[in-house]
Amino acid sequence: MIAAFRLNLVCLAFAVSALAHNPDTSYCRVTITTREVEFKFTYDLLTLQRMTAIDTNADGRISQGEFRAATTAIQNFLRRHIYIDLNQRESEFAELDPPAWPADAGDSIAKSEYGQRLLSFTFRNPVLSAPEDVTITFDFFEELGGTHTILGAFVWNGHEEEVIFTRFEPDFLYDTGYSSPVSQQLAQYFRLGVRHIFLGYDHIAFLLALLFVKRFIDLLKVITAFTVAHTLTLALAVLQIIRLPPQLVEIAIALTIMYVAAENLWTRDPSGRWRLTFAFGLVHGFGFANVLRELGLPSGGLARSLLSFNLGVEAGQIVIVGAVCPTLWWINRQPWSQQFRVGCSVVIFLLGAGWFVQRTFGLKFLPA
Repeated sequence: MIAAFRLNLVCLAFAVSALAHNPDTSYCRVTITTREVEFKFTYDLLTLQRMTAIDTNADGRISQGEFRAATTAIQNFLRRHIYIDLNQRESEFAELDPPAWPADAGDSIAKSEYGQRLLSFTFRNPVLSAPEDVTITFDFFEELGGTHTILGAFVWNGHEEEVIFTRFEPDFLYDTGYSSPVSQQLAQYFRLGVRHIFLGYDHIAFLLALLFVKRFIDLLKVITAFTVAHTLTLALAVLQIIRLPPQLVEIAIALTIMYVAAENLWTRDPSGRWRLTFAFGLVHGFGFANVLRELGLPSGGLARSLLSFNLGVEAGQIVIVGAVCPTLWWINRQPWSQQFRVGCSVVIFLLGAGWFVQRTFGLKFLPA
């Protein structure tokens, strides 16, 4: 009886919202597929103004330019105050889709329309397979008001379940009932590890900068130190024993690239590089963990999934090292080897500097 009353209440709320939007109401739609989990949040301009100042020139209108300028602050607010779990493990929102300006709004929206104009913010988290469950928790009622209500919906496999979130009931766990076979799970995480290395251009740049050593034993020490270090912090981060802000980790990774590339310019004997590699490898392990948190680790078989992912990372590294080292070995025996080393290190340093600027200031001009 209570469940039926609750369902009728939710349906009535959605029906009413379709006719006239309540300024104390926002909307959340979570669409789950085998490829991604889409989180779509919709707010009116009055609510967005509580998140951050949008009408910066105080002229009683919000322009497209003002809205675009405020998008980063709104995104950061949502990331700080909305928590998601995939497979009962804490996750992170992926990149935000560029929010669309209402087509019929013109260049600006008047203050009298703030309560009725709705804008949506969509995060699309890629997943290796459909998650077993998705949990979402809202923690912004102090900022948006104690009477604020979120009308939510979970969509999975052709079914839709509607939910109401309030400050008294701020979270909900949706169970898909999906479970992937162990063999498929292992193969997926192995492929993910390989793909992350080959598409992680920052990690490739770091690895290439490390390879300017002259002896095979030094190369072996460097690769071993990097492997041990990133494996350690990957496990600690995924198990949530240690947690660092993703942006800070990405900025630190860029700094490690810059430092190793710069060291190549003044160091003649890199035989002790494995110690530096171990320290910097700890940072890169947190970067690997950020990737896994976005995708959502399984609730069961965590150890084997981590192992499979790490094996994929190592396989990718072996391929890169195996392809590059014979060429470097030959170059080291040429009279112009020092000039080559300097030139490559300068390019890698500039890439690291580009990633540092990009990640520090939220810009987008380099891949990675």
